[in-house]
Amino acid sequence: MSTRTIIEINHDHLTLSTATDVIGLLRELGLSTVTGLLNQSDGQPVQWSTGIRVLAQRHHSETIKLEVK
Repeated sequence: MSTRTIIEINHDHLTLSTATDVIGLLRELGLSTVTGLLNQSDGQPVQWSTGIRVLAQRHHSETIKLEVK
């Protein structure tokens, strides 16, 4: 299944450990881990690690609207 994932990385937290956390997240994107976490959060962003949040994940044919406040 082809999906789109929206990830927020706070540049104030960019370190070598953040890079490791991003790589860990990328490993999980093809699995159901992230989808399961997003389903459990009722559409709210999921905090992956300090400075990294998964905002949304949808099938590539779906439209998603993000509002930044």
